[in-house]
Amino acid sequence: MEIFLLILVSFTASWLTFFSGFGLGTLLWPVFYLLFQDLMLAIAATAIVHFLNNVFKFMLMKKSVDWKVVTPFGLAAIPAAFVGAILLDQFEDFPLTAYQIGEKTFSVYLLNVIFGAILIVFALIELVPKWSLAFSKQSLWVGGAISGFFGGLSGHQGALRSAFLIKYQLQKEVFIATGIVIALIVDVVRTSVYFSTYNFQGLANRWELIVFSLVAAVVGAISGKLLLKKIKIKGLTLFVSVAMLVFGLALASGLLNK
Repeated sequence: MEIFLLILVSFTASWLTFFSGFGLGTLLWPVFYLLFQDLMLAIAATAIVHFLNNVFKFMLMKKSVDWKVVTPFGLAAIPAAFVGAILLDQFEDFPLTAYQIGEKTFSVYLLNVIFGAILIVFALIELVPKWSLAFSKQSLWVGGAISGFFGGLSGHQGALRSAFLIKYQLQKEVFIATGIVIALIVDVVRTSVYFSTYNFQGLANRWELIVFSLVAAVVGAISGKLLLKKIKIKGLTLFVSVAMLVFGLALASGLLNK
């Protein structure tokens, strides 16, 4: 059952990235968290799949990249992603409080609260139209720094990146391809920091989960590319946003901790 859930989410989230510009990192790490019961391992597993899938998507879409947009955005994202990835270590296993429901004790950790809050904010941005993000057309450097930082810290870079890029009114293929390259730049930085700084030995015991997830994500990317001009996914976006909101609340409140 857990393998089926992972495959389904990996496929669907990767597919979604071809219509929204984001989705895989946001949706995948909650599933990895449920499987590993360790937020750091979930972040690492998601980073691996996200990076390799972006390499594959770049090969599919490289002819549509707008390098004039990528250059300032990507250059600003590199140091910001590095800072975000380094700060992740400062939040690990930092307890805030604990409470009881019946005989069960729930612990609330700072890292879980941060990740939960990010999910909640992203969900509300999708659910409440007047909260939709849009920034000025002259703010590529700012966009790179902000999305790079959150990409390094949590992997949640896509929605922020899209909010900046949307002002450029790029063609759909160019918008997606350009976002893929920027995401790949951040992925290179954060995975390098993660695996040189943290101990992810636990991934070796469940390596098959990463393989299943990656294969499903690649298939999702292929189908997304084929259907890029045909599919509208408003209802699915609503469902995903509600699921993100519920999971974010559960994570931040400590209900998902052991």
